[in-house]
Amino acid sequence: MNDTENAVDQELPEQKPAAPTSPLAAEEASAPEAERRALEEARDRLGAANKRIDAMLRREVERRAGERLVCGADLFDLGGQELSGLLDESGCVDDAKVGAALDALSKARPYLFSINRGWGVVGPGPGSISSDDDPYDTPDWKSALRGR
Repeated sequence: MNDTENAVDQELPEQKPAAPTSPLAAEEASAPEAERRALEEARDRLGAANKRIDAMLRREVERRAGERLVCGADLFDLGGQELSGLLDESGCVDDAKVGAALDALSKARPYLFSINRGWGVVGPGPGSISSDDDPYDTPDWKSALRGR
């Protein structure tokens, strides 16, 4: 047998693609991988930004609900409301929807709402000055007993 016949009859080992030898070829081979990683990072950043936006919107709804409720978070926790149900089409907090949710909650659980009682007159009232001549004259027992 000659060498040519022997080489044809033998099975050739499976050939693997050669590793890229030039930097340009290495960049082309890793480009899809780099794009995939960049897309995953962008998706993660978008998800984190959406979570921050949802948290800010929730705090705003809680602030607005806190004007009537003792605790604004009760609108979500005890009222069973979802943030998406309190937003308008553009994604902003809708005052009418928040008001309607608060009205519904007030009928079901009126004890959650704050009773806003005024403090009345805080500070010196009109009777605190004892005489018109001296505004810094403080009342004492003697003037009180004389009816001044």
